[in-house]
Amino acid sequence: MKFLTAILLILLPIVGMSQLVTQVMSPQAVVQNVLLGSGVTVSNITFNGQATQIGSFTANGTNLGLTEGVIINTGTIMNSPGEGPHGPNNSEGAGLDAGGGGYSLLSNLIGGIDTYDAAILEFDFVPYSDSVRFNYVFASEEYLEYVGSEYNDVFAFYISGPAVALQNIAKLPNGQAVTINNVHSATTNPFGTFGASNGQFYVNNNGGATIQYDGFTKVLTAEAAVQCGETYHLIIAIADAGDHVYDSGIFLEANSLSSDIPVEVSHVVAPDIFGDQSVMAEGCVTTTVTLDREDVVGPLTVPIIVSGTAIENTDYSDIPNSVTFPAGQSTIQFSFDAFEDGLTEGTETIILTFDILDPCGNPSPLVLELSIEDIDPVEVEITGGTVTCPGEEIELLATPSGGAPPYTYLWSTGETTASIFVSPTSTQTYTVTVTDDCLDDSDSDSYELIVPTVPPLVMDETDDITEICPYIAALLESNATGGVPPYSYQWSSTFDPNLGTASSITAIPSTTTTYTVTVTDFCGNSTTEDIVYTITSPPLTLVMSPALEICPGDSAFITVESFGGYGQHYYDWLHSDETATGIWVFPSQTTTYTVSVSDECQTFTVEGSTEVVVVKPTADFTTTSTSFFNDLPITFLNLSQNATTYEWDFGDGNSDTFPHPSNTYDEPGLYYITLIAIDDKGCRDTITKPINIEEEWWIYVPNTFTPDGDRSNNDFRISTIGIQSLNIAIYNRWGEQVFEAHDQRFIWDGTYNGVLVNDGTYVWKIDFVTNSGREKKMVGHINVLK
Repeated sequence: MKFLTAILLILLPIVGMSQLVTQVMSPQAVVQNVLLGSGVTVSNITFNGQATQIGSFTANGTNLGLTEGVIINTGTIMNSPGEGPHGPNNSEGAGLDAGGGGYSLLSNLIGGIDTYDAAILEFDFVPYSDSVRFNYVFASEEYLEYVGSEYNDVFAFYISGPAVALQNIAKLPNGQAVTINNVHSATTNPFGTFGASNGQFYVNNNGGATIQYDGFTKVLTAEAAVQCGETYHLIIAIADAGDHVYDSGIFLEANSLSSDIPVEVSHVVAPDIFGDQSVMAEGCVTTTVTLDREDVVGPLTVPIIVSGTAIENTDYSDIPNSVTFPAGQSTIQFSFDAFEDGLTEGTETIILTFDILDPCGNPSPLVLELSIEDIDPVEVEITGGTVTCPGEEIELLATPSGGAPPYTYLWSTGETTASIFVSPTSTQTYTVTVTDDCLDDSDSDSYELIVPTVPPLVMDETDDITEICPYIAALLESNATGGVPPYSYQWSSTFDPNLGTASSITAIPSTTTTYTVTVTDFCGNSTTEDIVYTITSPPLTLVMSPALEICPGDSAFITVESFGGYGQHYYDWLHSDETATGIWVFPSQTTTYTVSVSDECQTFTVEGSTEVVVVKPTADFTTTSTSFFNDLPITFLNLSQNATTYEWDFGDGNSDTFPHPSNTYDEPGLYYITLIAIDDKGCRDTITKPINIEEEWWIYVPNTFTPDGDRSNNDFRISTIGIQSLNIAIYNRWGEQVFEAHDQRFIWDGTYNGVLVNDGTYVWKIDFVTNSGREKKMVGHINVLK
């Protein structure tokens, strides 16, 4: 029976999300229920380590290469962020100090380096062929940073027994032991430079989504030659090397601890009516049994012993006494059916024993246990809701039991689905008949859907209202009856589509207004009524005097005329509390004036406004040049705004009205220019700016002359304009005066005391008086070159 269970575990589908899931289990449960496969029995199971270092895992949709099995870790298998093996790979050094000691066999395997947090699973096993094997993946957080270091976390699978000395079977196909330092893809790191080692067996999990370990091996197989039927001892051990810090783990594939057996038996029950592959239903179920073998050299006959409480050919069809594999054939099948006998017998059993010898020559029967269960008669019940509103949609659901699915449905409406949707407007009865697929048995049920009679929706609302004056508050009410409560209300008017959703509102109209209320009941039925609120007095309206424009300092007369309303009108100018219809105002700047008007109703006021705009031009000007001299015309550029005429006073007795005039000053001095800008309403603005008139003069002094006797540039002279008198003195480099003159028409021939001066640079100083009598000075230099 142990062999059959293992086969079934392999055949059952595994469904899950893409993630690693672990569960702490006892060592006995881990070995017996997860790791153990066919052809092996185990005993004397022990574990040395923390309870949270061992358990089972599922890894559907991950990149681990295994979907389920056993996990052993040097830290913890629990899902604890930064500690366990669960992804994503978001830490370069996940791990947990489990506080455990080392293991001498593992320390010896890596050259005597101390080990820590050892987890050691041991058990005895008996193989029933000449070999034993299991599949595994080794994973570690030491990858790849510590490749080549002493932190070479270590694991081993030690086997010992008859003709097998203690040996590690965690080997690569080339015979090398599987360790971090010889299975990796690193080419260099802080511990040395080296080439990748057996990189074809390594998976780099950097950034992996489902597994925390930085790297792990591909799926490898540990295998050993053994003697059939003998007892062997297996040690599965792993430990941290060098420290307790980063963790490593072993994943062992489920049911992979196995040894070859001559024949494997599997079966399929179809249809699976009870959701259990070990149970047949009477009347419509077939079980197909499949036998598989690997050794196909010769023929093989497998006897079949049938037992149990069920009777062959009465409760089920004939089962052969044996099956024979012809030479070269690996698979053979047979089928049988469970009969429907119309009797209520409870559970009946069928036990098939396949009389097989194991490779050791010992009887090793495989047992298939099945049961036959009665199928209950078909029954059906209709469930559904209740109708609140005529025409409301209701789902009716037929729930069958007994018989065997799939079921067929036939409703009185002609529909053939398990549920139907109906919308009756009056009370109706619906019937369904359900038939099963196995016994062809039927049952019917009826459901009366009662539809209530709903009275008409009626509304009692406030009567129409008439008032002389506007803005008198009135409560408008609407009371609904009939229909199906609760009710919802929506008020609106000509001027506002959303006045409220209560059963009443307060209306304060300014003019005759129609108020509309719509009432809707729970079923969506609606009725609408209008309430007319009539105002008999005409609206109070105002006519304001138009906006005015005035000059600064002027006054304006503003007025209001009022029409409509009720009775006498009353006025209040808000800025001054004056009560006349017309008033004088004296604004210094643009101002809006508001008047409030009421009538004898005294329920409201109407406001009107008029604006008095204070306007004036803005006078401004500049000149077209930046230097000003007497006897030279100066043009003035008018920059005024909002002006139409201009008056200029140039400060020297001259004036002009041209927008951009010119003026010539006879004498230098400081003058004040005034511009008056006038707009089309006669408003004026004045601006005055000073201007300084300079005297026009200049002196041209050359910087070099050549007294060499040729025809040009033989002497030093100057040119002047606007100069009344002038004195000049020329000095050599030592400050000695070599020439002077008191006439602006002087000529220096380059001599001093009758002798030509030496070539060089000479300084000149000029004192002069302008035509207007201003005294000025100039200093410069002249180069003498011969």
